[in-house]
Amino acid sequence: MMSSSKTWFNGLRNVLLTFAAIAIAIPLGLYAFTDMPAKWGWTAAKQDQAGTDDHDHGAHGADDEGQSHDDHAHEGHEAHDDADSVELSPQARANMNLEIAPLTVGVYTKYVEVPGVISSWPGRTHIAVTSPLTGVLNAIYVTRGELIESNEPLFSLRLTHQDLVKTQETFLTKLGELDIELEEIERLSAVAGSGAIAVKSLLARRYERDKLLAGVRAARQTLLLHGLSEQQIEDIETTRRLVREVIVYSPSLHADQSLHHGALSQVPHHPTARGDDRLVSTTQPPSQLPHPAHIAASFLVTELEVRRGQGVNAGQELLQLSDYSQILIEGQAFQQDGEALRMASDNAIGVQAVFGSAGGKEELVEGLQVVYIGTEVGRQSRVLPFYIALDNQIARTDTRGDRRYISWVYKPGQRLTIRLPQSQIQNAIVVPKEAVAEEGPERYVFVENGDHFDRVPIHVTGRDSVNVAIANDGQVWPGQSIAISGAHQLQMVLKNQSGGAIDPHAGHSH
Repeated sequence: MMSSSKTWFNGLRNVLLTFAAIAIAIPLGLYAFTDMPAKWGWTAAKQDQAGTDDHDHGAHGADDEGQSHDDHAHEGHEAHDDADSVELSPQARANMNLEIAPLTVGVYTKYVEVPGVISSWPGRTHIAVTSPLTGVLNAIYVTRGELIESNEPLFSLRLTHQDLVKTQETFLTKLGELDIELEEIERLSAVAGSGAIAVKSLLARRYERDKLLAGVRAARQTLLLHGLSEQQIEDIETTRRLVREVIVYSPSLHADQSLHHGALSQVPHHPTARGDDRLVSTTQPPSQLPHPAHIAASFLVTELEVRRGQGVNAGQELLQLSDYSQILIEGQAFQQDGEALRMASDNAIGVQAVFGSAGGKEELVEGLQVVYIGTEVGRQSRVLPFYIALDNQIARTDTRGDRRYISWVYKPGQRLTIRLPQSQIQNAIVVPKEAVAEEGPERYVFVENGDHFDRVPIHVTGRDSVNVAIANDGQVWPGQSIAISGAHQLQMVLKNQSGGAIDPHAGHSH
């Protein structure tokens, strides 16, 4: 009996313990099941996915290393504030010609800006071609605005100078008399041994020959002074014909930019016609004297004031040739800019030139150097001139028949702004001035954030007509993409969508 009661008691205890274990296990299981998504990150992932579907670019959750979303906010799209965010379609970006570029940290150079103008280089740009002899222009082979090369024919000149004609006549007369004397000396030399009279006559003829040789040499020198070449004088001596017409050729250049004028060439008796009124000699251009450093040169005919049939004097200017490949920028520095000008002349940073364009977009030329500074301050303008070297390029070339006409990129008289380096700011974020919008004392840039642009306030530490220096204080950081153009338009759109009155000058730097 006792054994049966003990068995029943043990069975009851086991049943009670089982019920107690089940009662404890059920709450624990429910708690574990409820906490599991949060424990394994399922809830955060679901929220991120939901935020993406709703176009809410919120911050990402912690990464595998446990870093918070604040540490990596710039790696994803940040949440938008409708009051400081503009949404643009691809078509709107194209209509605005919006340009995007990443921010970088560098050195901002502060410049002093002074006016300037393109000018020719005195003693180098222009070359005057003068008439070597007095005569009448029979033909002009070039036109104004045409591009020509060295040793091209320019003019055909018919000689009319009385002294030149007389000198040629004297030269031919002396040559004829010398021929007669030489023949007589040859005859007397054959009979000189026959008697004393023949010997005396031979001596007299030889004396006369020497006089004629002296006259020929003097006439030759006179012809050289009149502008004829050695080759032409030899031709006169060989053919015994006077030079009546010559061709004037364009000069060539030496490596030191000095001129080498080719010799005059006599017009052939049957020139070949070219075009309506242009003649070209059938002979080759005059051979140049040996020189170790001749360079190929092209010239633009910029002035041509003579006409066919016009009489010209020796030394009279016929035309002007110009080479605009190297020109000068003439700057005007004011008295307070004198120190900046001296620093720019000694500084290796380089001077900048800003050219305006018809489309409104400015062209910036960098790395220029000051050639020299003027020695006098203008009495009326009170400015000190200085000069900067500028390499020029051909903008376009037009061909009309066998003639070429060109246009240079930079032209004398063209206005520009010169930027003289003054000081530098290290560790600055440099952006174009079109990237910064203004509203009262505030300055903003627009950071690209997906299809939105978020307006971010910035601290400007320096600015000029081209660039703006932004403090590298964490408001924006390197690598962020911003709108480097159209900040004023984005500011207008932002004010419009906020319902405020639109000020046409808001956000724009004049």
